[in-house]
Amino acid sequence: MIKVIKREKIPQKLLIIIPIISILVGLIIGAIAMIIVKINPLIVYKAIILGAFGSWYAFTETLVFTTPLILLSVGLIMAYKISFWNIGAFGQYILGAIFSSYFALFGPQNLSRLITLTIMVLLGLLGGAFWAAIPAFLKTYWDVNEVLSTLLLNYIALNILRYLMYGTWKDPSHIGFPLSRRFEVNAQLPRIIPNSRVNLGLLFGIIAALLIWFILKKTKFGYRISVIGGNPIAAKYAGINVINDTIICIMISGALSGLAGMVQVSGVLHLLQIEINPYYGYTAIIIAWLANLNPIVSIFVSYFFGAMISGAYLIQLTMKVPIGISSLIQSSIFFVLIGSRFLINYKVVFEKRSKK
Repeated sequence: MIKVIKREKIPQKLLIIIPIISILVGLIIGAIAMIIVKINPLIVYKAIILGAFGSWYAFTETLVFTTPLILLSVGLIMAYKISFWNIGAFGQYILGAIFSSYFALFGPQNLSRLITLTIMVLLGLLGGAFWAAIPAFLKTYWDVNEVLSTLLLNYIALNILRYLMYGTWKDPSHIGFPLSRRFEVNAQLPRIIPNSRVNLGLLFGIIAALLIWFILKKTKFGYRISVIGGNPIAAKYAGINVINDTIICIMISGALSGLAGMVQVSGVLHLLQIEINPYYGYTAIIIAWLANLNPIVSIFVSYFFGAMISGAYLIQLTMKVPIGISSLIQSSIFFVLIGSRFLINYKVVFEKRSKK
């Protein structure tokens, strides 16, 4: 007889082995897809590695792609710790970019760089937190499914961005291209590595990861988050204000996604446009789970995905291999990872039938 039993304690080795297996399966599925279209996967994977690490320029470009992924994944970890299934980092990222860009484009142009960037950072945080607060209120007061509400808000955010970029925020000098005016120098995040695009946002990401780890592990608020995430009814009977803590936690989650949007427009693009890579919001979901909801581990997993994205851009340019192969690998990893959560939480036991 086969029995499925919930594990009382999850073995640490499973938490390490399953993400590794998920990555390997994702790479194998990607290789099979390439073989089907008659592309040698070994050559492609070698090109991806060289594209991510093959030179100093490639290394720094990988860090550029890593930066928003750290902020987004750390924010999502906050939400998932409290069992709020936030799919809306995509939209929160866009709102953070829009809010911060507003000040860069229409605010006073004669302020110092420190003041301008500080206000842009605060507006980026505010934009993401505002967009995350909507599903948080809907969930806590009316029990609206957060997967649906955050997903639908993503489309609304994207259409707001399109409306602005095809409307009043479009720079008329960019004929035919929906681009804003270029930010002034005082609205651009400073570079921290010479002759590269690596900007101050990378330090924001690392500090955010350390700060969230500290909050989750060393504070009463972090403890309450874990209790609510484990059993919100028990948390309520224990005297925890579940509604307040949930809303605060989700707003922090959204604020970090909004900051990622600010970092992208201020540190990398130096303008607002439709193609600000909001799909990082979905990639960050995979990163958060691969890191087993550990903010510090998410830094390294973000770097791995940053390398994959950076390398994928190179093979598209040099080998004419569709960049979608990177998305295929990512989605395969996520599929295996989510499926394997069953093996983490439950164990299969074989029992012999007793003879009567």
